[in-house]
Formats: sequence, structure tokens, C-alpha cells
Amino acid sequence: MKKFLTGIRGKQILVAGLAVLVAVAGYYRWAIEKDGTTVAVMNETKNQDGLEQPLSTEKQQENMTDYFAKARYERDCARSEAAELLKVSNTDGENAEELAEKNLEMLEVFARNMEKETAIENMVIAKGYQDCVAFVDDAGVRVVVKSDTLQAEGVAQIKDIVVDQTGAKATDIRISTKE
Repeated sequence: MKKFLTGIRGKQILVAGLAVLVAVAGYYRWAIEKDGTTVAVMNETKNQDGLEQPLSTEKQQENMTDYFAKARYERDCARSEAAELLKVSNTDGENAEELAEKNLEMLEVFARNMEKETAIENMVIAKGYQDCVAFVDDAGVRVVVKSDTLQAEGVAQIKDIVVDQTGAKATDIRISTKE
């Protein structure tokens, strides 16, 4: 097996196999969502006695429709998929070391952005907002706060938090509300 994966052809087959698995998983997810049915990832909780009891369907719907939880989940999934692609990308050939170094740098950027997003979210929530989701990337920082209105003072506080955590310019920060 080790001999098979050392050659260029073996790595190409491995990457192609992984691509097929991703495509099949995507098709499966699309087929489930097309039917309108949902599959609960975590449908059980533990009560005080330590016994498992199923979540009510109302609670499941609430979890599935919560914008902030869904946004965090989608953000993390997208970043995980990108990180996996960087890890699996073919680094054979003339620029193998250069490409591997670039991939490692991108993974480090992902990790730093995740840390910044978590810090921003925690600090905004600590300021008294119910929930928050932050998106940090090369284009800037987007923050969505759970609130019906956002006063100028709140915007200033959130911008200060974002600038402290990311060093981004105030013009690159977008703050919005979501009820």
C-alpha cells in the first residue's frame, strides 16, 4: 500500500477518490434537503438523572432555525472543507515545497481567523447582546448581532472590540442586526 501511494499516480487516485466521496456526500445531503426532511444531528439530551431523553420537535425546530447557530455551523463547515482541500492538495512537482508552505500559511490564517471570531463573539455577548456571529476574512470583518435596534453607542463598542481583536480598519467593518 505504501508503495502504491508514493508515486504520482497513486496520489492522484487518492485525491480523486476523496473528491468522489465529497461529491457523494454532497449529493446525499442535497437529496435529503430536496425532500424537505431534516436529519437531526443531536436529538438527545440528558436530564438531571443522567438518563437520555429525546428533544421535543419544537426544540429541534428552534435549533434548526436559529440564524446564529446556523451561520456558525455553515462558517465552520466551509472553513473545514477548505482546510481539508489544502491538506490533501497534491504537493508533487517542481514547486512542491512552495505550495506546501503556502498551504500551511493558509491553514494558519484560518486558525487565527477562528480565534478572532470567537473572541469577538464572546466579547460582544459580554457587552449585553443576546447573540452574535462574526466573520473575519481578507475582505474585512462582518458582525451580526441579535438585537431589534442598534444604537450608535453599541456600534462604537462593537467596532472597538473588532479593531482590538483584528486590527482591521473601521471602514472594513460591517455591523448589522438580526432579530
